[in-house]
Amino acid sequence: MRMLGTGEMSRASGLSLKALRLYEANGLLVPAEVDARTGYRRFGEAELARARSIQALRRVGLPLDRVRELIDAPPERLRAELAAWWSAERSAFARRSQVVDVVADASGLELVDDAASAAVAARVRVVRREAQKTASITRVVEQAELVPTTIGDVIALRHHLAAHDARPLATHQLILHEPVGFALPGRVESAVPYTGTCDPVGDIVLRAEPATTYVAVDVAADELVYPALLRFYDAIARAAERHGGPLGPPRELYERPWSTVPGDVVATIATPVNPRSAPRA
Repeated sequence: MRMLGTGEMSRASGLSLKALRLYEANGLLVPAEVDARTGYRRFGEAELARARSIQALRRVGLPLDRVRELIDAPPERLRAELAAWWSAERSAFARRSQVVDVVADASGLELVDDAASAAVAARVRVVRREAQKTASITRVVEQAELVPTTIGDVIALRHHLAAHDARPLATHQLILHEPVGFALPGRVESAVPYTGTCDPVGDIVLRAEPATTYVAVDVAADELVYPALLRFYDAIARAAERHGGPLGPPRELYERPWSTVPGDVVATIATPVNPRSAPRA
């Protein structure tokens, strides 16, 4: 990979120019090179991987002092402490959401009206992703544990790949092998695509993913909130049935830098389908 200037680093990592300056000033993210005459900064692959890890931790609201403490922590400590912090921050929200789920289930209440459901269905499209190698970790989690556990695993996967001279790509995905909710644990796989070669270790599984066709819907950050995001899963499930049924579990594809700008796409919720039954939309 060629060296990146500051602007390129900002676009590739999802960190703002202001954040890059701040993290350099406090020693959290130091450029690989600084031209003594021009002050021009260059960042390499190691700095980009670190920036993406910082961005993932800041995205969920982890305070900067905790990011500094945990960014270089061993994977098990990172997962444990991130999960504990997330639990403390989100416990009240989790209780409220669980009440909504229970009331809706008990009353048969439809949380999304027909017009809203139709609007989501209109956003479903067919996409194709080329073959790639992935490294992944699968765990059984409940909804309250999902975000900190998967973020910790994605960071651990990127660290492992980089340490073994493989190149982790900017994207990652969460594969929901089983439904996950509050008091409903399910199997979730965190996967990071990569190039180069690597060896598996511990919970890390390596495999070659074939080229895949999906029915998919793009979502913004403010839409990616449980339980409201379930309407997107419902929409792609219905679309998959129209194409002969799903060929695998649904997943969330994170292929863009995170953004809080209203309407900016940050993830794609998708289900694999038979490419012969799914002409491009």
